Amino acid sequence: MLVLLWGCASPDRAPAGHDAAVVDVPDVAVVDAPDAAVVVDAPDAAVVDVPEVPGPVELGTGAERWEPRPRDGGELTLVHGPQGGWHVFGRVRLRGVTPDVYLTFTLTPVGGGAPVNLANETVRRQERRGLTLVGEVYESAWSELVILADGVRPTDVAGRRFRFGVRVERPDPERMRVLVATDERGVTVVDPAR
Repeated sequence: MLVLLWGCASPDRAPAGHDAAVVDVPDVAVVDAPDAAVVVDAPDAAVVDVPEVPGPVELGTGAERWEPRPRDGGELTLVHGPQGGWHVFGRVRLRGVTPDVYLTFTLTPVGGGAPVNLANETVRRQERRGLTLVGEVYESAWSELVILADGVRPTDVAGRRFRFGVRVERPDPERMRVLVATDERGVTVVDPAR
């Protein structure tokens, strides 16, 4: 069995014109399983470049509606709040996650250090209480304020690079909360007033 599998995966068997790492496997595919290789019937498959498949949580932004952020190189707009503080907007999309979660957003300098936002501000969101079903995903019904910590001024963050992250946890009767997933984006904070 191992010789057969090794022979199927051999780069020497790649058809002409194909990358040596891509192998056409007729009629079978190998699936990883604990402690064993399992062979299942499958059609021929080709390896193609596909866009990034979002995980169970996708971090975004947007004051009025969902706005995706690229994995790296996006921007977050700094907003002067009505109470005199400063914030950026955070939003999430959840796939295959029960819509009863705790969200904790962070805005951490790329060079290291503590988050510049009120990092301990965790909010609970549920279906029709902050999460709404859009197609097959649950999405933030409104923007979450990721508020800058006391003493952090716009000049401290504007034009600088940060790791914008979210931690998603579910309630658990035995342990209060259990981590479901995290997501992080590399962003530059921009101040439209500058």
